[in-house]
Amino acid sequence: MNAEGWRYERAIPTVDVAGEPTRVVVGLVEQGDRLTAALRVDDGKAALVPLEMGGELLKALRETLESWWRLDGHRDLTPEPRAGR
Repeated sequence: MNAEGWRYERAIPTVDVAGEPTRVVVGLVEQGDRLTAALRVDDGKAALVPLEMGGELLKALRETLESWWRLDGHRDLTPEPRAGR
């Protein structure tokens, strides 16, 4: 179900830093007689993402993921199966 004033919501299930289930929600928010792209975490505060900022947001996300990959993401952190199990 959409939050009040939201249209075309899409929720991406993930977890927060404590490992608790959470959702990142993207969609369009009514702003007067127009719709504006926005995102929020669960039912929290919405952040508007104007068109000119959308590219910057995607660039920052890509750069963050690339940094993570160089620092830690390339390692396989999956634990090895334990003997006798």
